[in-house]
Amino acid sequence: MTIGIEPDEERALRRAGVHARLSSRFLDDVRHGLDLARLSVAGSGDRWPDALLAELRFHLAGLLNATELAIGLHLTDSQVERLIGDLGAGYCRDSIEAEPALLSPDLLAYLRRRAICAMLLRRAAAAGSTAASMAQSDDLTALAIAERRWCAPMLLDAPMRPDLPAEPYHELSWTAVALLVHGCERRMGRRDPGVTAALSRATERLIARHDEGQGAQALAQRCARGTMPEDRHAMAGAALVEGRLLLFAALAERETGLPLDRIVDIMADGAPLDRHAVLRLMAVEDAIAFRTAELLAPLTGAGSDDEALARFLETYRTVDIARARDWLVAMSAPPMLAGKLALLDPPR
Repeated sequence: MTIGIEPDEERALRRAGVHARLSSRFLDDVRHGLDLARLSVAGSGDRWPDALLAELRFHLAGLLNATELAIGLHLTDSQVERLIGDLGAGYCRDSIEAEPALLSPDLLAYLRRRAICAMLLRRAAAAGSTAASMAQSDDLTALAIAERRWCAPMLLDAPMRPDLPAEPYHELSWTAVALLVHGCERRMGRRDPGVTAALSRATERLIARHDEGQGAQALAQRCARGTMPEDRHAMAGAALVEGRLLLFAALAERETGLPLDRIVDIMADGAPLDRHAVLRLMAVEDAIAFRTAELLAPLTGAGSDDEALARFLETYRTVDIARARDWLVAMSAPPMLAGKLALLDPPR
């Protein structure tokens, strides 16, 4: 004997499922709006602890400072150059505080990942982590130099080398141009197409010269590609001890096939099972997993007291390699398919 569902009830259930899926998409938009709002609000909750918020502001300010200076150097119109100079140094850095909506979800997500990696480097350094021995290659040395730039003293008026991948660099550059054009318009009382054209040409020249291959993310990925498979796990553990999440994510990308950005998101924002599975797939020992939990505690909200860390370790031990591999198979579905499946009701 089977229990049937009346047509009206079936329609109601179907409508409820549609509403749930639409709500999920709406909540993504709402979260982006909240993230933008929190950039200018202190004490903004678990997703944006104060240390991460400060780190992101530092990186955004430094990158905009450098981009604004570079645009000025690529101008060939002296009148526009004077107009930009009249806006004052650091105009873009100051203006973005009032116009956070210029940061798209993708750009903000990139900046957040960058800030997370820098924040963990600072936490590891403050804790006096001893650098693990790694065979130093040219790429590893270059990456270490790039990481030191990310952890420079937090001076908001200083430029930071714009070592971004191409897509976020392009958007950051056009964001700076939009702010400069708007600033000139307000100062002149009108929009001058000549100013917009001159700034656009300067930015196109700047973008054409950008080499994403010299950025920290590209360097980390080159390090991972140059590491022998049998050495990958040892280097991953050493990277976590030093708080080098970017290098760990690049090694995990090489090992699992999951994108580097996704690995960083999992480590900072993922469900405990996801984080445990990544650590297990990289053969991370209990002691290093424990240390990683301490570093990530401000982001995961799991706590860093002895009881919380003991719970973390106990749960980690339940995720064996077989379970981690099953997790990886599920996570390795094509992104478009995985996104569609996530919107569908779970099987009964």
